Amino acid sequence: MRARLLANLNWLFVDRVLRLVGGLLVGVWIARYLGPEQFGILNYALAFVALFGAVAKLGIDQVVIRDLTNTPEKQGAILGTIFALKLAAGLIALVLVFPAAWVAQGGDWSFMVLIAVVAAGMLFNALDAYDLYYQAHVLSRYVVYARSASFLMFSVVRVALILGEYPLVYFAAAATLEIALGSAVLVWLYRRKHVTEQRWYFHRQTMVSLLKDGWPLIVSSALIAIHTRIDQVMIGQMLGHAEVGIYSAAIRLSESWLFVPLIIVQTVTPYLMKLRESNPQYYRARLLQLYSLMFWLGALVAGATIVFGEFFVVLLFGEQYRAAYLPLVLTIWTGIFISQAVARGVWMVGENLQGFRLANNLVAVPMNIALNWVLIPAYGVIGASMASLVSIGFSTWLFPFLFKPMRESNKQMLLSINPKYLLLGAR
Repeated sequence: MRARLLANLNWLFVDRVLRLVGGLLVGVWIARYLGPEQFGILNYALAFVALFGAVAKLGIDQVVIRDLTNTPEKQGAILGTIFALKLAAGLIALVLVFPAAWVAQGGDWSFMVLIAVVAAGMLFNALDAYDLYYQAHVLSRYVVYARSASFLMFSVVRVALILGEYPLVYFAAAATLEIALGSAVLVWLYRRKHVTEQRWYFHRQTMVSLLKDGWPLIVSSALIAIHTRIDQVMIGQMLGHAEVGIYSAAIRLSESWLFVPLIIVQTVTPYLMKLRESNPQYYRARLLQLYSLMFWLGALVAGATIVFGEFFVVLLFGEQYRAAYLPLVLTIWTGIFISQAVARGVWMVGENLQGFRLANNLVAVPMNIALNWVLIPAYGVIGASMASLVSIGFSTWLFPFLFKPMRESNKQMLLSINPKYLLLGAR
């Protein structure tokens, strides 16, 4: 299992490094080509659709992986059911996004076309069921094959669009078509490599079970999407698209490293689920070590950003984006809280305590919106960064203490700041 986990981690790491380097280089080139105003319009549209995309994602992936790991004999029912649920959720999200965009932009037809192109990508979320199969079987190399091939192809397409001086909508189309091609290749690989697997089918009782255990995660994922993207939407409404472009440059850099904790947690989840059943004491020790790793990764990245952030903002995006440095310095610290919250998600699913994640987000999201409402007019994009940092930090480290079942886990998260747990784990 350790060898399989390491191999899986290596594949995912290669994929994410490829996306980090390629995405930054091409993304920065796009930002330079479009300029803050057009780049802001593109990111405003992406953020707006993301508010509804959480519905299409149907964020119960960890529950599905848990069930695939613990009850492999039900694999056909689980995968067929989650495919159907994600497809239905994508259609619902697609229906909802258009009237909302029409109201937000006062019937701007050019913006509606942009929304339509971006929103079409939500329909392919149903094919994430194939990704979940590979995650549960620690076979992420197939996902890497599919997604990396699509990414590389459309990176070349984006460069061609820049060189050909194509308008904004083509860059939005490239994002949607990249998702479509990656999903298509993933389906082809599954059909070719795993034809002997159980037949997928929709199962009503499985649907009830997944939704019963996962509904707090569904609502939470929607709230998280609001939390992470509402600032860009509010900046666009209050300050204009150019400021969205500046803020988006800061967000792109601050989020660029978050693939590392996500890969680590995604890879060790099946291992920790098995360890929870076989050796609870060792399971708790490994969780504490994971929390510590998440904290120190975040602290290291944040410290480096304070020192070198302005240099890299200007180097990558150009002088016209220099104002992105200060919001970057603030938002980079949210990485600590995000990383530890992702790690705690494994424990919450194992203990079936997803409802407390929902409670956290029910506090964090209104707090973030309220702080944005006050701080954006007063401090601009820096105010949006302050709002994110305060709301995410409060909901991750302080608010959970109000709930008795969460206190022990929260104490572990704070205890994990001690570097000895990073090196040795708990004893």
